[in-house]
Amino acid sequence: MKSEEIITGHPKPCWRFNSWKKIWLNRRVNINGGRAILLIFGCAVLFIFAFNTLTAAWSSPFHFVTNDALTDSPSDLRREFKNNYDFVSKGDKAFFLETGGSETLNIRQACAVESLALHNPNVTAYVLFSQERVNSSSTTLRTLTENYENIRVIGINMDDYMSGSALEHWYKYTDWRNGSYRVAHFSDGLRLLTLSRYGGYYFDLDIIHVRPVTYYRNFIATEDGNSASNGAIHVDFGHPVMQMAINDFPANYRADAWTHNGPALLGRVLTKWCGVDSLPEMNYLKCRGFSVLPKASFYPIHYPRWREFFNQRAPNDTMKPDWLTTEVIGVHIWNKISHGEPVCRNSTQYYTQLVRTHCPATFSIAPDVF
Repeated sequence: MKSEEIITGHPKPCWRFNSWKKIWLNRRVNINGGRAILLIFGCAVLFIFAFNTLTAAWSSPFHFVTNDALTDSPSDLRREFKNNYDFVSKGDKAFFLETGGSETLNIRQACAVESLALHNPNVTAYVLFSQERVNSSSTTLRTLTENYENIRVIGINMDDYMSGSALEHWYKYTDWRNGSYRVAHFSDGLRLLTLSRYGGYYFDLDIIHVRPVTYYRNFIATEDGNSASNGAIHVDFGHPVMQMAINDFPANYRADAWTHNGPALLGRVLTKWCGVDSLPEMNYLKCRGFSVLPKASFYPIHYPRWREFFNQRAPNDTMKPDWLTTEVIGVHIWNKISHGEPVCRNSTQYYTQLVRTHCPATFSIAPDVF
């Protein structure tokens, strides 16, 4: 036996076999590694394709408005969300609804939004338009969003927004659009759906806020001490009162009665929740933590006296009105009956005083008469 064979302990044929075995194993590892890389690459391509297909097929109901221009194509502003609850930010939130088909806000509506944002900087104010097309370049919307970081303007795809909700069948398959009060009833339902979905505050676009509202939670207000109102509402997310309300709306809907699906609905729900027969009997204990705020909170002037907001006073009359007490959180202007009454920018009207004090940015762009 030769010396190299003694050193290795193996004869030459055995050494050659082991060498070929190592080469074969190395090639096998390289082949398997290549296949693994190809498999990983293929899976990645397949995942990307599937993800793009699914996200393209799903349309978010929300279209965030920028300050660029009139939105001709809502898809330009479309942003995808993981689910509907990604629509709102954390923290306190307030909602305003434009359901009349307008693509912007007028001066009086803009004042309502600004006053809320001014007195409640920690509340995010969402102005929801009931269509996707919104004129973000309008003077009022641009003024609001440029002066307040806590104001968001959003156009909604209503078919998508209603899908899967308690109001979907009512909205898509009933004849509510033929009713005399269709705009009011649409607004009644939309505020219930929005609050049941997100919780928070809702306010009409004709309320001028005069002080912070965040001290008050889980409430409605009353106009006259005897009946409920749905112009100012707060509910925590998931509150049973709002779940009862959103279920009552389609179940008991009436197209022929103006208040039946709004203020009267909340009155029906609260009498059940509080276990009483009428609104004056309701209190914080009976209603298990839900409140009915007194009429001075948002309705310091009842609608028969609405002209007091617009009466011209003597030039030297700068006194604060006696109805503007510390109980007042916001002042409801009764826009349904007062919208045609002129407001003069340089007048002594109480309305002008409210706008000048509580909506300074809006007042700065107001025309001489608005």
